[in-house]
Amino acid sequence: MREFAWIGKAGELFGARHPGVPVGIGDDCAVLDGAGPTLISIDTVVEGVHLDRRVMSPADMGWRALAVALSDLAACGADPRRPISALLSLQWPDDLPDAALDELAIGVRDCALAHGCAIVGGDTVSTPGPLALTVTVVGATARPVLRRGARAGEAVVVTGPFGAAAIGLAALRAGLDGEAARRCGEAYRRPRARLADGAALAPLATAMIDVSDGLLQDLGHLCEAGGVGADVDLDRVPLDDATRETAARLGLDAVDAAAGAGDDYQLLATVDPHDLPELRRALPDATVIGLMRAGAGVAATRRGKPYEPPRRGYEHGKTV
Repeated sequence: MREFAWIGKAGELFGARHPGVPVGIGDDCAVLDGAGPTLISIDTVVEGVHLDRRVMSPADMGWRALAVALSDLAACGADPRRPISALLSLQWPDDLPDAALDELAIGVRDCALAHGCAIVGGDTVSTPGPLALTVTVVGATARPVLRRGARAGEAVVVTGPFGAAAIGLAALRAGLDGEAARRCGEAYRRPRARLADGAALAPLATAMIDVSDGLLQDLGHLCEAGGVGADVDLDRVPLDDATRETAARLGLDAVDAAAGAGDDYQLLATVDPHDLPELRRALPDATVIGLMRAGAGVAATRRGKPYEPPRRGYEHGKTV
């Protein structure tokens, strides 16, 4: 059983409605009713899967673990003016030096400071297994934005450039030098949660998701939740100059990386076309890359022709 099948089965087993829990399993965050909607999410990163000690420092690992969890709050429109907190559970290998543990904690702290997040507790355990960090994040919003609200005819909007993290990881593993390669490597090692962008999108977005596993795949999750399909023009997907330059040096296709490699943690949202002028005032760098339609699935074009990238995204247990 693969990742998404297992999640579906868990939803069947644990997805019963409970008082005070209007949204449970199946979205980026659960939503709890208290003084206002409370967002809560949990994320785990594991060495050898999400973390590569050959090209990342312990501080990078700590930063990344917290940032990817906070990205789920951004995807639901968490308000960065309200308290954001996290709990960290650390599983460290028996042979990990104390200095590395200290450095990892510094990385978590630096990410928390950069995102206005309080670390409020956690747990640690020594193990013969790989390094793993599980982070639970809690935030709040006046209006949670979920995956399931997209409708045919709405615009598909993204918050920023794609592909840098995947190209950066390839550059790090290849030992590529230069400023462009360094910037791409930083995008992989120290991603940013787009909390401000998510809050700006929240009043206008009908559905939203953060792009962690690949643009086309994560858009597919949003389509499935809303019972609609989408058409995407890959030529419109934003790429920055560092990504283009570094991909060319590596002999890689930057557009393919943007479409299917993941790890960008940009936000993808659907917006009524009538609201696009207001969106551009709120987020001038937002880009329309496609259109929602009736039906199912995600169809991509490139240079005006149907296009299927080598991969559509990542799923634990297989590559799709």
